[in-house]
This record gives sequence, C-alpha cells and structure tokens, in this order.
Amino acid sequence: MNNKAWELTSYVFSKDETILIDTNIWLYLYPPPCNPRYEWATKYSRAIRNLKEAEAIAVLDPIVMSEYLNAYSRIVWKGEFKEQYPNFKKFRQSKDFHALTPTLLTHAKGIIDFSTVHSVASNQLDLDQALNNFVSGNIDFNDSLFVDICRQRSFKLMTHDGDFNQGGIELITANKKLLRIC
Repeated sequence: MNNKAWELTSYVFSKDETILIDTNIWLYLYPPPCNPRYEWATKYSRAIRNLKEAEAIAVLDPIVMSEYLNAYSRIVWKGEFKEQYPNFKKFRQSKDFHALTPTLLTHAKGIIDFSTVHSVASNQLDLDQALNNFVSGNIDFNDSLFVDICRQRSFKLMTHDGDFNQGGIELITANKKLLRIC
C-alpha cells in the first residue's frame, strides 16, 4: 500500500500529533562541520519550529539516534580524515574523533531534549517483514522498522528519504519524488 505524503511547507501540525523524525532531518538540522548546507534544511527547520509552536510531539526512536551518530561520524571521516585513517574504526579511536565528540554530544543531547524518546519492544516489530523488505532491495531494514513503528503507533514520519513510498503510513516531506508517487 502506498504512503500518503503531505507537503512540508504547507502542512499544519496539530496539538499532540506525533511525528517520528527521520535521521536525515536531524542531519540537516544538526549537520557535521564538513557537510554542505542543504537547500531544504531551512524548510525542515521551519517545519520543526511550526511543530513545536503547535505543540505537536517530535518522536525519537533510539535507532534514529544510532543512525544519526554513525552517519555524522562517517561524514566527517570521509570528508576530512579518510586518507589519514583508512579504517573508520581507527578514526573513532583517534584524537581527531575525540576532538569532534563534544559537538556531536551537544547535537545529540539537543535532539534528545527536543524529542519524546519512544521504543517498541523488538518482539512487537514485524522483523520478518523488515527482512523481506530489505532483501527485495526497495527499502533498508531500519526504514522498514520505522514504517512498522509508525503504523503501530499512528505516528506520521517526517523524512526526506525517497525510499519511503510503501507501507501505508503518512509522511511529511519536501521531497518532490515522494510527493509525486505517494
């Protein structure tokens, strides 16, 4: 079943509406220092402000935080340190990584403080479906879990990830591809 996509810039948030914020949105709002500024970061920043003003609830799944921390670190490694540390794990053990961590920690705490952290017990997730979706090549494993969580909890998903076209959930996005196909 296709997802329903709402245009980010015209979406009106409601009090107590629950929105799961995808990793890519946090990377636009709290970007690594070497990451280029994305044109849509301003749009998502306004949407987050509107969400807060409407007293909607930004939801954080622990998997999103894991993805954010890993993606942020890898972006910095690839952009600034890959030649010096050909192995990402060596970079994570380096003084250069540890110099980055105060900013990363500040960003992560900002995300946590802004959000309501939730979790669904793993025995409540449809792991078989997530595996089937993954091996089909259409959506990655974690994204499939996010669709399952949104369905179970009636969350909307704010994302810019163009892979979220199936699952029967509601999306809030500035991604034109999603707006066309959903």
